[in-house]
Amino acid sequence: MSGVPAADRLAAHALDTGLSGLSTAAREAVDDHLVDWLGLVLGGEAVAESSPSVVDAVDALTTGTDEAGATVLPTGERVAPDRAALLNGTFAHSLDFDDTHRASSLHPGAPVIAAALAVAETEDADPDELRAAIAVGYDVACAVGRAVTPEAHYARGFHITATCGTFGATAAAGRLRGLSRDELASAFGVNGSQAAGSLQFLENGAWNKRLHPGLAASRAVLASELAAQGFAGAAEPLAGDDGFLQGYSDDPDPSLLADLTAGRALEETALKPYPCCRYTHGAIDALREVAEEVDPDAVESVHVELPESGVRLTGDPIDAKRRPDNFVDCQFSMPFATALALTTGEATLSAFLDAQDRLDDPEMGRLMDATTVEASGRTRERFPEIWAAGVTVETADGTHEQFVEYARGEPENPLGREAVDRKFRDLAATAGSDSDAVERALAACRGDGALYESLRALSR
Repeated sequence: MSGVPAADRLAAHALDTGLSGLSTAAREAVDDHLVDWLGLVLGGEAVAESSPSVVDAVDALTTGTDEAGATVLPTGERVAPDRAALLNGTFAHSLDFDDTHRASSLHPGAPVIAAALAVAETEDADPDELRAAIAVGYDVACAVGRAVTPEAHYARGFHITATCGTFGATAAAGRLRGLSRDELASAFGVNGSQAAGSLQFLENGAWNKRLHPGLAASRAVLASELAAQGFAGAAEPLAGDDGFLQGYSDDPDPSLLADLTAGRALEETALKPYPCCRYTHGAIDALREVAEEVDPDAVESVHVELPESGVRLTGDPIDAKRRPDNFVDCQFSMPFATALALTTGEATLSAFLDAQDRLDDPEMGRLMDATTVEASGRTRERFPEIWAAGVTVETADGTHEQFVEYARGEPENPLGREAVDRKFRDLAATAGSDSDAVERALAACRGDGALYESLRALSR
């Protein structure tokens, strides 16, 4: 398709890719990521302190329920699909426990699945068509994320899940809405005026980050509906002279928009074992190994090596990262993750939540002060293909070193289906979902049972 505009090429991929065109690994990954996303929606709504304000705001703007609409999964309320996408997408990211595609440095599931499920339920789409839409949504979101060049995008102050996520969410939503190629390309044109999301939330641990995927999903539903009604979106919204790539990056690579293989992004996307910034996970794995060998009281210093983007997000400015004030701060603090891993040997959701009462603990403070974070040659060398991490822990008895190329959850070091299902069950239990309903939903996500009815039954 040489010479075809990028938006048209992405539209063709989104509409022409069927479930049968995916590899076995990609088809299995769709189900795993759907299960993971579902648990995060339930747990995020129940646990995140930001959830009540988001729900109240949407309720204030919503006039009544819509029995033909889409389900807000934790509550069971049925509303217009863009509102359901907003809430479910926000909840899915509210614990920072959602999937991550390392080459594009974004969380595709939260926006893509939120938009896809909202439209699929409204349209009563075949569940396999939902799965295919999710797959192409991941492909498009991650292609745009790679093309904008994550490091350059971050340097401009943008949150890549928010900005690029809406293109992938639109690919999924537009397919399920029944758009033609021209209409979907037009919807991408609308995305060019919607893509937004600032990293300024890092200044004070603000809740903006949690909202970003919900907004990306909601905008995708709107863009798809506008296109369905004949709205003419901008041509060349991605690679045009004033398009997304030029406006949002100093170092874009438009050629990567053509690098599309059906389902590959799903196969490349990691599932998280820890509810915090993915850049910290390799170091946490390493520190948990060290914690089995050392007494935290004997630790004199900890040096952590991360990729540059990881340092920017979790280690800079170091003084602020050593004194997190809230849950979001903790999720984006390598010093905090270091202290938590060394003192508890864990970095589970419960460990993170329990540690909120220990932010002033002298031992935690001492270990955070003892932690330094910087990029190194070996963490830069193959980034972003590999998000490597190294730790060097000095104690009175000697030096303890660990180096991790692939954190737990990466395709090269997978969690495994048993762990994915356990994570879902744990989050659903945290949300108070009925255990029988949880098992039915899990089976339906794996292809055994009525999907939409099973998901609605999870509601409290």
